Amino acid sequence: MTGHPGSTHDERSAETGGDHSQGPNAWFKALFCIFASPRRSFEIIRHRNPWLATLLLVLAGNAALALASAPLGLQAMRAQLTERMPGSPDQVDAMMAQFEQAAAAGRWLAMATGPLSVALGLAIQTVLVWLLAIALQGRLRFVQSLALMIHLAVITHLQSWANFLLLHVRGTDAIRSQLDLRAPMGLDLLLAGDNATLNVVYASINPFTVWFLALLGLGAAAVFGVPERKAWLLAAIYWATTTAFTAAATGLAARLTPT
Repeated sequence: MTGHPGSTHDERSAETGGDHSQGPNAWFKALFCIFASPRRSFEIIRHRNPWLATLLLVLAGNAALALASAPLGLQAMRAQLTERMPGSPDQVDAMMAQFEQAAAAGRWLAMATGPLSVALGLAIQTVLVWLLAIALQGRLRFVQSLALMIHLAVITHLQSWANFLLLHVRGTDAIRSQLDLRAPMGLDLLLAGDNATLNVVYASINPFTVWFLALLGLGAAAVFGVPERKAWLLAAIYWATTTAFTAAATGLAARLTPT
C-alpha cells in the first residue's frame, strides 16, 4: 500500500528527468544534444517542443552571414560585367558604383528580408514533413514538426557558413559568377559539368545533407512515432522533393540568364 505512491513518484521523476526536458534551459539542451546526443534532443523536442530560441539564433546567424557575404556577391557581379564588357572598364566601374550604392542603401532591408525568407522556407519544410509523417502513420502535433525542423536547420546553417569559409580558403579571386558563390563540397567535386540541374543533384549529396537526412530519419521515428523503415522513407522523399524543386529552379534560372 505504501509502495504504490512512491513508485508513481519515481516513474514521474524518471519521465521528467530522464529526457532532460524540464526547466528553462530545455531549449539549450535540445540544441546542444542535436550534436552531442541526438536521441536526447529528440526526447526533449517530443515532450517540450522548444523552437523559438533556436529559430531566433538561426535567423540572427543568417543575417550575419548575409552581411558578411555581400562583398562576394558584388565581386561576382563585377566579374560578370567585366567579362561581358571587356573594353569598357569605365562603364563597368560606373555600373558597379551604382550597384554598391544601392547595396549599401538596402543593407538593412536585406538583413530583414533574408531571415524572413529563411523563416518562410522553414515553414514550407515543416508542413512538408508534417504531411509526410501523417501519411506514414506518424502520431504528432504540428509544433513537434516545427521544433524538429528548426533544430535540423542548424545543420543547414552550418553548411552555409562552411560554404562561406571554403570560398575564402579557395580564394575569392576564383569567384567569376554567381554560380561560383557555392563552393563544391559533395559529389559536385567529382561530377560537376555544364548541366546546372544535374550539378544541383550532385551538390545535394554532401556530408551536411547526409547528416541532416540521418537525423531527420531518426527524428521522425523518435518524435513522430513513425515506424523505423517508414521514417527512412520519409527522409528519402524529403530529399527527393527538395532537391527536385531546387534543381528545377536552378535549371530555369540558367535558361533565363543571358550568357
